[in-house]
Amino acid sequence: MADKKISQLTELTSANAATDILPVVDTSVGETKKITLANLPMSDAALAQSYPYTTDFIGGTERTRNLTGAITSSSGFYYSNVTSAYIGTNVTSIGASTFYGCSSLTSITIPDSVTSIGNGAFQFCSSLTSITIPDSVTSIGDRAFLSCSSLTSATIGANVTSIGSYAFNECTSLASITIPHGVERIENRTCYQCSSLESVTIPDSVTFIASSVFAYCSSLTNITIPDGVTSIGSFTFLFCTNLTTIHCLATTAPQLGSAAFYGVAASQIHVPVGATGYGETYGGLTVAYVL
Repeated sequence: MADKKISQLTELTSANAATDILPVVDTSVGETKKITLANLPMSDAALAQSYPYTTDFIGGTERTRNLTGAITSSSGFYYSNVTSAYIGTNVTSIGASTFYGCSSLTSITIPDSVTSIGNGAFQFCSSLTSITIPDSVTSIGDRAFLSCSSLTSATIGANVTSIGSYAFNECTSLASITIPHGVERIENRTCYQCSSLESVTIPDSVTFIASSVFAYCSSLTNITIPDGVTSIGSFTFLFCTNLTTIHCLATTAPQLGSAAFYGVAASQIHVPVGATGYGETYGGLTVAYVL
């Protein structure tokens, strides 16, 4: 096949048509094109037993993994050297610890069929550089992307309503994050120690910001806390050493945990004129009333 492009192929020869599974990749060209099973000279019985697979080569060994059914850590990816994976559109969830410890994984495409990402699904995927979570997903589990230290971009689908504790904890290369409207709680340490995080968008739907959510986010320079927030946990902005501008839009001061703003660069917190419950200082910061 090396001397032909996929578009020029007229016949495929198989050693065993009942067990040889596609997709077939023509490595002689820079573009991979799909060939459907229906186009192959296979019997109906063989087609009925065939599923889309992805193939990777590790240490010269060909490994084929089925990614069309429910996938979890038992799918064979747990602490594997896989570099990329194709997830079929029959998959509705990425289970707990599916790609846990896959430190060589650089890319992954999540189809619109997926509705949930389980606990620790991509934990310690230290080579993963970007992730796009489709609008079909409604929940992201605890530690889902914990210690994905090369992750620079994370696009979270508009229909996510639940993001678990430690979800992006220690994603030290992540530059920005937008929490989707519909999320009501930002759980413990969601973005803890994201030292490159410069921009955070918190939607009006959020009412609760838990402990240590943005602690040690040393690149964060400004934050706007929406007016629906009623509680801010302990150490939420601990040692955000470049956080110079803080706006809290709540007209009634949210309940505040200990040392929530300890170590920030700001000396003031800006709140609406006529807001109550703040006093002259709030969390160690001077209250400045603004229109």
